[in-house]
Amino acid sequence: MNKGLKIFITYAHKNSEAKDKLITHLAVMKQNGLIDVWHDNEILPGDKWRDAIFNNLADSDILLYLTCPYSLASENCNKELTAALNPNIRVIPIILEHCDWQNHQLSEFQALPEKGKPIYDISEWNPESKGWMSVVAGIRKVVNEMQSQAKPSPSVTPEEIETLAFLAFHRGNFMMMLDQIDEALKVYSRVIELSPNNAEAYNNRGCAFQMKGEYNRATADYSKAIEISPDCPIFYNNRGAAYSAKGEYDRAIEEHNKAIEINPNRAKPYNNLATAYSAKGEYDRAIAACNTAIRISPDYTDPYVNRGVAYGEKGEYDRAIEEHNKAIEINPNHATAYANRGNTYNKKEMYDHAIADCSKAIEIDSHDAFSYNNRGFAYGEKGEYNRAITDCNKAIEIDPHYSSAYNTRGVAYSGKEMYERAIADFDKCISLNPSYMTARKNRKDAFLLRRHAE
Repeated sequence: MNKGLKIFITYAHKNSEAKDKLITHLAVMKQNGLIDVWHDNEILPGDKWRDAIFNNLADSDILLYLTCPYSLASENCNKELTAALNPNIRVIPIILEHCDWQNHQLSEFQALPEKGKPIYDISEWNPESKGWMSVVAGIRKVVNEMQSQAKPSPSVTPEEIETLAFLAFHRGNFMMMLDQIDEALKVYSRVIELSPNNAEAYNNRGCAFQMKGEYNRATADYSKAIEISPDCPIFYNNRGAAYSAKGEYDRAIEEHNKAIEINPNRAKPYNNLATAYSAKGEYDRAIAACNTAIRISPDYTDPYVNRGVAYGEKGEYDRAIEEHNKAIEINPNHATAYANRGNTYNKKEMYDHAIADCSKAIEIDSHDAFSYNNRGFAYGEKGEYNRAITDCNKAIEIDPHYSSAYNTRGVAYSGKEMYERAIADFDKCISLNPSYMTARKNRKDAFLLRRHAE
């Protein structure tokens, strides 16, 4: 006799009553040894709840996702779904009420009750128990099918391989959405094993490597995607962004121009072209590229930010602020726009404005080292050295290779007459960025101040 299949129930806690009803309706199948049911009420006192959930999920055969607006909005429910997106677990959405599930990852799976009619829709299921019996019948059918296939054939058809690759690819995309980059990398690698000519899988794995700062591996994957599909502008644009991140701006410009040559009506390559030109100090070219991006897509915020940065570097601070204002008007939660406007206010010596903008950027994105450093700079200029040091510490914690944060902290230590610490920070800054002339000057000043203090 086959072992009973393990069923894992994912649900929002607002639907605890529905979960209990489901378990009651599955009781006969459980008594007959066809299934065993697990849900988070099974966690014992003293258990680590997260470990208990994911260990039991990994050991499950079927995931039943009780679907309603609350579960679709639940981070925990969606993490459990992501963990279940593998060939060993059958996912079955159970639709409790009308919601946007057909635009969710769940739309890829056959739902219950019959035809996905919500259980709590009285016009479909009256009494409600008819809906639950439709669910039980569907689950019984799946269990019988899985039991009969408990010893699968060792041969796998090309169609089955393609299906596995498709499911894995979307699982990787979902993990990227949840910021589970390492897991996404593993899944995309599995897709490539199953489907070696899948250009999208190479591209998305390249994006994941780029998010981890592994730019050489990112460019290698983008190159493979281009080899497979040489007419896709997105792949060239992404490879250009990776080259920019590596500091290879001329190569980046070539890539973005290639993307534009293939499709001149996409705004993003022009915006990324502007980033590369700004990094080279070619601010007028950067502004021209931003102008084109904005003409193509007036509500695309990044070109306004990039144009603002270019104006700021040209010393046109008021025009820079206007650009950042426009980006914030379009998207009030654009952290980079606040961060760069704060940086511009620092250049205008409007430090309270800078602190307010950097604080807003940090509120939106607490992992933004640039904003912590800029706020630290503003505090230092106001003589609030301890607050400056605290912000620089946070910037360095986020990015230990961020040279400017060591310089800013060194200035604050000098303000506190802690010259040894200041010199150590300037040394670290220069070791990370030997061309950082301001840090060299600050170190020289710190040596002189220390000598006078002795």
